[in-house]
Amino acid sequence: MQEVYQDISVGRLREYMSRRQENDYVLVDVRQPDEYSQGHIPGAVLIPLAEIPHRLSELPVDKDVVVYCRSGHRSKAAALFISSRPYVAATVFNMEGGILAWNGHLLPAIPNLKVYDLEGTEQEILYRAMDLEKGADRFYTALRKRYEAVDWAESLTALAGAEEAHAHLIYQQWVKGEIDPPGFETLYESLAGDIVEGGYTCAALLESLEEQPLEPCRSTLEMALTVEYSAYDLSRNIAHRFQGSALEEMFNAIADAEKEHMRLAAEALMLCPSQPD
Repeated sequence: MQEVYQDISVGRLREYMSRRQENDYVLVDVRQPDEYSQGHIPGAVLIPLAEIPHRLSELPVDKDVVVYCRSGHRSKAAALFISSRPYVAATVFNMEGGILAWNGHLLPAIPNLKVYDLEGTEQEILYRAMDLEKGADRFYTALRKRYEAVDWAESLTALAGAEEAHAHLIYQQWVKGEIDPPGFETLYESLAGDIVEGGYTCAALLESLEEQPLEPCRSTLEMALTVEYSAYDLSRNIAHRFQGSALEEMFNAIADAEKEHMRLAAEALMLCPSQPD
C-alpha cells in the first residue's frame, strides 16, 4: 500500500532545500531538547515526537513538512501522525537516516530476516499474524527484564501486554475456521514467536541494541518505535488483503492501536536522561 508520506534521502533533501525558499516548507526536528541543543539542521523547529499529536495545529497543511530525528526511527512515526491529518494539501517527508545520515554517519542495519507472507488461506494468515504478536511480546518482555530497574522501561510492560491482547483478538477470528481448536492460552503458549513485525528476530533486535552509539533508553525506545511502525504497516496491508470483510475492520482497528503504541513509546522517550554536551 502507498504511504501517506514520502521517505526522502539526505541527498534528495539537500537538493530539495537548495531549490526552495525558506517559507516554502517547514523542517521539524522531533528529537529531545538536549539532542537539538547539541546540533540540528539549520532552520529546523523543535517539536519532540511525544508532543507532535498535541501540536499538529502548529504545522501548516498547505506547505511541505520535512521531519527528521537521530536515525530515522522516531521521524517515521512523526511523519505518520502529521500526514494522517485531514485536509493535508502538501507533502510530508521523512528524512531517511536522520541527523546521523545528514552528518555522514550511518547506524548499522537491523537484519531483516523474513518477510511476512500475505499469501495462503485466511486461516494461515491469521495464524502467522498471531505468531508475530507473540514475537513482539517476547521482545518487549526480554527488554523489560533487561531494563527493569529504570522508570522508562515501564512502557515496555504495557507494550508486551498489548501484543498478547492483539493475538487474542486475532484468535477470535481464527477459531471460527477451526474444528476442535485449542484454547487461546494453550495456542499462545505453543507459538514460537521467533519473528516480530518487520521480519526481525528477537535475537537480532536485542543484539543490534548493543551496536547503538547512545545509552540504552533512546536506542531501546527507538527500536520499539520501529517494531510498532512495522506492526502498523503490516496491519494496514492485511486489512487491505481482506478488504470488504470483517477482517478488514479488525486489522484496521489493530493498526489504530499500533499508532497509540507509537505515542506511548514517544512519551516514554521524554523520560530518557539528557546526554552530556
